[in-house]
Amino acid sequence: MLNIISKKYTQALMDSGCDLDESLSILKAFSSVLKSKRVADIIASPFLSKTQKEEFLLDSLKNVDTKIQNFFRLIAQTDRILLIPYISNELEKRLLARKKEYAAVLVSKDELDNKTLERIQDSLAKKLGVKLSIKQELSGTDGIKLSVEDLGIEVSFSKDRFSSDLKNHILKAL
Repeated sequence: MLNIISKKYTQALMDSGCDLDESLSILKAFSSVLKSKRVADIIASPFLSKTQKEEFLLDSLKNVDTKIQNFFRLIAQTDRILLIPYISNELEKRLLARKKEYAAVLVSKDELDNKTLERIQDSLAKKLGVKLSIKQELSGTDGIKLSVEDLGIEVSFSKDRFSSDLKNHILKAL
C-alpha cells in the first residue's frame, strides 16, 4: 500500500520539473534521518500539528528550489512524511531506469570475491544491454540467487532443489 502511494508522489515530483538529482539527494538525507526510531516517533506523534511538522521539514530546506519546498510542504500537509524513504527508493529506481542502469541483488551463503562479482555483472549487463550494479547479500541457504527486480529477472540455483530434481529423474528412469 505504501509503495502505491509513494509511486504517485514520485510521479508528481517527476512531473514538477524540478532538479530530480537534487531532490533525490534531499530525499535520501531525510530517509537516513527517519531511520532513527526516535525521529520517526516524533514525526508520527499526534501531539505535533501538521504545521509544526511542515516547519520541521522546511527549516532544513532553506536554499533549495521552491518546487522542492512545495513538494515537502504537500507531504507535510497530507501527513505523509513517513513515506519519504519509499519515495526516495522509487525516485532512485526511476532515475536509474531512465539511464538504463539497474541494481541487482545476489544472495548467497558465502561472500563472493570482487572479481567474480564483476564477471557476473559484466556478462549479465552485456546480455541485457543495460548498465548493472550488483549488491551482495548473505543468507543461510545453500545456493545462489540473482535478481534484478526492476527488470523482472530472477535466476537461482539451489543445492536442495538440484538434489531433489536429480532423485526424481533417477526414479523416473527406473
